[in-house]
Amino acid sequence: MDTREARIGIFLKAARDAAREAMRGTAVYAAVNMAQISKTVAAAGISAAFRIGEEARKYRNSDITGTECAEAVADVCLGALTGVLCAELASRRVKNPTVAPILGSAAGVFLYQLAKVPVKLAVDALPGANPTAV
Repeated sequence: MDTREARIGIFLKAARDAAREAMRGTAVYAAVNMAQISKTVAAAGISAAFRIGEEARKYRNSDITGTECAEAVADVCLGALTGVLCAELASRRVKNPTVAPILGSAAGVFLYQLAKVPVKLAVDALPGANPTAV
C-alpha cells in the first residue's frame, strides 16, 4: 500500500469513527434532554447499545458464534450496569458533579473486570456448563 492509499484509509476510518461518536453524542443528548434520563445512565445505555450493535455485526458476518455473541452481549450489559451503579453511588458520596460519575464508573468497570474472570471460571466448572468439554 502506498502512502496515498494509507492516508485515505486513515482518513476514512477517522471519518467513520467521528460519525459514530457524533451519533452517540446526539443520542445521549436526546436521552438526557428529552427523556429526562440521568447523564450517567444515558451514556452507559447508548454506549452499550453501540457495543451490542458491533457484536451483532460480528455475528451476522460469522466472525463469532451465537454463544460468543450472547456472552459478549451479557458482558457489555453487566459492565454497563456495574459502571452505572458505582457512578450513582459515587455521586452520592463525592460532591463534585463532574468528577463523581467518572470516578465511580471507572471504579465499577475496574471491579467488574477483576471479578468476571473468576466468576466465568466458576460457571464453566459447573456440571453441564460446557457440554463440548470432556
